[in-house]
Amino acid sequence: MIMKISYFSPDGFYYYVPDQYAEQMDEWRIEFSDFLQSLECKHPFTQYTESINYEGELEYAVFVRCFGGDDFMDWINVEKLNSRGVYRIPSPPDDSEVGLKINF
Repeated sequence: MIMKISYFSPDGFYYYVPDQYAEQMDEWRIEFSDFLQSLECKHPFTQYTESINYEGELEYAVFVRCFGGDDFMDWINVEKLNSRGVYRIPSPPDDSEVGLKINF
């Protein structure tokens, strides 16, 4: 099955998902989101961000979550499958071949 992952736009990345895992993708997406929320401070999926106002004063400083479809697939392959079962593929000619769509 082909899965498309998009981030706030109609464009996205495409992945091959073996049929036996297709039904679990929504559940795994929720688990991945919960995992991201559990992260504290320094982690490869976080980025430190500051906002400085026009007077040069710090308005806020936070760690934000930074991840992509490949990170989600790597998490699945390591945490759920313990193998490389899901991987990125080239974009198909159109989305008619896409069986599953996930929006982050």
